[in-house]
Amino acid sequence: LAAALPVDVMPGAPDPTNAALPQQPLHACLLPGSAGFGPASCVRATNPHEFDLAGVRFLGSAGQNVADVGRYSTAPTRLACLEALLRWGHLAPTAPDTLPAYPFKDRDPFVLQGAPHVLFAGGAGAFETGVVRLDGPEQREVRLISIPEFSATGVIVLVNLRTLECHPVRVAVE
Repeated sequence: LAAALPVDVMPGAPDPTNAALPQQPLHACLLPGSAGFGPASCVRATNPHEFDLAGVRFLGSAGQNVADVGRYSTAPTRLACLEALLRWGHLAPTAPDTLPAYPFKDRDPFVLQGAPHVLFAGGAGAFETGVVRLDGPEQREVRLISIPEFSATGVIVLVNLRTLECHPVRVAVE
């Protein structure tokens, strides 16, 4: 895939990296073929991961934080958990109590520094999306996306950078 377009690879819970958030990028030896396409073509990212693409700010995680909030809240869906994280301004409010997290002395890396345009989380059972209107100083709409676990569903999500509309696409190999 990295031969055709830039790809960011973010680790998740079962991947061979540290378990505590923020998870470190996958080791380069796990993606040996990706180095031949140039450093910008395959980015080994942390979890959570933030990036800008054509002026659109994306922020997301592999989903451990959303699943943990779901276990300890009355939010009915993963999308409702994502909305709660956005409104609370914190990506991992249950860390380190019930979600392993690396201790930071001077700052909390999970505090949101402004709202992203797109907030996403992976590891879901099914695709969900919605838009939240934020009041206050930023007054913006944020696209929330709950991305299904690829290994179980074969689903990827495409986001239109102009409208922020998104659509699931099932990838199948025969």
